[in-house]
Amino acid sequence: MTLAVSMRDVSIRHAAARNVTPSVREATLAIRQGEIFGLVGPSGCGKSTLLRVLAGLNGYWDGAIELLSQPLSPGVPLTGALRHAVQMVFQDPYASLHPRHTIGRALDEPLRLMGERDTASGLDEVMRLVGLDPRLLAHYPHQLSGGQRQRVAIARALLTRPRLLLLDEPTSALDKSVQAGILNLLNRLRAQFGMTLVLVSHDADVIAHLCDRAALMRAGRLGPALDREALVRALTNPERETGNE
Repeated sequence: MTLAVSMRDVSIRHAAARNVTPSVREATLAIRQGEIFGLVGPSGCGKSTLLRVLAGLNGYWDGAIELLSQPLSPGVPLTGALRHAVQMVFQDPYASLHPRHTIGRALDEPLRLMGERDTASGLDEVMRLVGLDPRLLAHYPHQLSGGQRQRVAIARALLTRPRLLLLDEPTSALDKSVQAGILNLLNRLRAQFGMTLVLVSHDADVIAHLCDRAALMRAGRLGPALDREALVRALTNPERETGNE
């Protein structure tokens, strides 16, 4: 079995000081390449903190982590091919888009950083890939709906052709009908490109709809990986399934 993510006894802090209480404690996890894996739990339980470590955005951790068979080191950001292979989509797409930059400029900059010269065709392609009209490239973020902005955020993550896509509550600010469209888009992209997706959500229905497997988090503790049937049981009786109080 080839793993996209391997974590062993990982504890995460929010600061460099060793005496700071870890926000995530001794987390162990194995995510297979090509699957959609969910992290579900209440706000503040450590889900997003764990995701930021996998994205290379929090270096205050101990333990062992491998992404796409490459070991990580605490405090060392993702570099080289791994930086392109691992991308993250944040909870609030409006906050991650510059309000005075057009959508085209927001998407053009990552391509130019990769050394692409003729970016126009690539931008049109990625917009169509996420179900958006390329004419929206001339618009500003405030001119788009919440669902359109989230699709732009996904499009930007796809520009580097990632193998591992990390999604932090990607549908929490959207109504149910728009949520379904984003979740179906993610499922289609996984099938089309063979990516591994790690989805953080407090909404068990979202996790059950999209994910092959999931793990529950509570108070910084990560439970075992569960299939969909076991996840339903765990949500009904969480102490029995996860061993958490």
